[in-house]
Amino acid sequence: MKGIKIHKTSFVDDKTELVGDVVIGKNCTIKNSRIINSQIGDNTKIVDSNIEDSKIKNNVTIGPYSHLRPNCVIDDNVHIGNFVEIKNSYIGKRTKIPHLSYVGDAIVGEDNNIGCGVIFCNYDGKNKSKTFVGSRVFIGSNCNIVAPVVIEDESFIAAGTTVTNNVEKGKFCIGRVKNEVKDGIFNQYLQNFVPKPKYFGTDGIRGIYGKDLTCELATKVGFSLTKTSKNPRIVVGMDTRPSGKELLNAFASGVCCGGGSVYYAGVISTPGVAYLTRFFGFDYGVVITASHNPVEYNGIKIFDKNGYKINENQENLIEKRLFLPQITKNIKTKEVLPDAYFEYIFSVSKYDLSGIKIFLDCSNGALGNYATRIFEKTGAKVISKNLFGEINKDASVLDVELFAKNMKEANADIGFCFDGDGDRVMCITSNGRVLDGDDILYILARYKKQKCVVGTIMSNLGIEKSLNKIGAHMIRTNVGDRNIARVMKSKRYTLGAEESGHVIIGDLTTTGDGLLTAMYLMNIYKERKDLFDCAEKLYKYPTKSCKYKTNNLKITKNKDFQSELKHIEDKLKQSGRIIVRPSGTEPVIRITVEHKDDTVASKIANEIIELIKKYE
Repeated sequence: MKGIKIHKTSFVDDKTELVGDVVIGKNCTIKNSRIINSQIGDNTKIVDSNIEDSKIKNNVTIGPYSHLRPNCVIDDNVHIGNFVEIKNSYIGKRTKIPHLSYVGDAIVGEDNNIGCGVIFCNYDGKNKSKTFVGSRVFIGSNCNIVAPVVIEDESFIAAGTTVTNNVEKGKFCIGRVKNEVKDGIFNQYLQNFVPKPKYFGTDGIRGIYGKDLTCELATKVGFSLTKTSKNPRIVVGMDTRPSGKELLNAFASGVCCGGGSVYYAGVISTPGVAYLTRFFGFDYGVVITASHNPVEYNGIKIFDKNGYKINENQENLIEKRLFLPQITKNIKTKEVLPDAYFEYIFSVSKYDLSGIKIFLDCSNGALGNYATRIFEKTGAKVISKNLFGEINKDASVLDVELFAKNMKEANADIGFCFDGDGDRVMCITSNGRVLDGDDILYILARYKKQKCVVGTIMSNLGIEKSLNKIGAHMIRTNVGDRNIARVMKSKRYTLGAEESGHVIIGDLTTTGDGLLTAMYLMNIYKERKDLFDCAEKLYKYPTKSCKYKTNNLKITKNKDFQSELKHIEDKLKQSGRIIVRPSGTEPVIRITVEHKDDTVASKIANEIIELIKKYE
């Protein structure tokens, strides 16, 4: 380090004095300061302060009116406020020293809070000594830290305390003259540094009941949700899982604790709750459901007042507040009859369906009580299966071959199967051809004469090309009907779907709605049965889907990995497509390859698995 070196991206004003050997890194701002024989890292801001013979690393803020005396090292992401003096000390990463403090002859670890007016004393009149502070330590305002002492990790020093004795890990220290070290004090400061799990996934919170999703978590989510709106009114429904009632009660207790009101809609589909939310003007709608997952799972889905699934920013806000203290409170709920939703579904029907035989599979889920009755009300003859057993067990929506077998036994004209919470639907023709969300999107696009529709990255390339032939353009989003709804809303499109069966008819609903879609398709069946015949003949690219289990999901973001993956994809040209993405619900990387030749698709999928192993 010889002379003065200032990176061209940094700003040093005319009032700043640089003396001796000084190096200033990238993107720094230094105003009205004096820098002597010091090294300043990138992205650092220094205002009205003096720095002597010290090293400051990256992303540091100092001042105004602070002074670093010789032999200081300030590590990354440290914040030093105004009128702070530091001498002959090391300050660890992400530590905060707000103002009016003095730190001398100390080694301070990472993620610490040193309050205003804290004084590190190292001289007893005879000897100089050093102070050692661990990591994640909270030191309150106006404390005196008298060396030689060691304050171990995760300790909490109360404001106004004079520390003259060592403090063991995780202890609470209080006292102006005589230290008292105690156990059992909750150190709320540590919450800033405890890695918090990401509870919300692709579609709400979901996991095994009692393990990933507990009643305690449900209570915290309920309580946290009330902090996003003053005294909110929340309508809550659930599917048919045995754990649903306990989770609903736990969620309701959190809402009541936070000052909100709970309205219970009983067993109802996910889109049913979305409709009731906007119809009755609730602040939120919540469904206790794990959709198509087996009975041991459950989950929490949340809708805003307009019936749209909450976005990631709202989810993050809820998660940040999950650790607020909970208070036991009596649960008081009011009932909301779901009739308004089912009347709305029936209103979508335009025709008398007498003479038509319809097969329904309700997956023993939320629609078991209602779907049959609504279709019978149209005059159709209904053959129903899986109404009241274990949710999603032997359900057609999860097994295409089973769907075809059940349809053949029913000898029906047309059939529909729904998942456990009723937001997905598959259709089947009398010929046994299963129509998934892609096929249904094609039928709806032709019927509604849409010029632009919304799919996902998983929508089959064959469907996209078929849509192009009829003059319809497909926009792709990430997986999840929430993402489809977001694009539809922002672009004012009225039709979107994903292959798994989430279909959104934007002029009728705000979310995937299996029952509404089925009813709408019956209108088309009466008017344009030929569109179903066309859908039966659609060409779909053969698809090879697999997954690779790994805890290192960041592989997909590695630039070298992406470069090699692109090289593989470039070889496909127009004959296929590759999708590689981390799962939002489990520790796996999902791989999908589409190609005109299914043998090639399988070969490329295996090649991608080997590539993932290479970077694991």
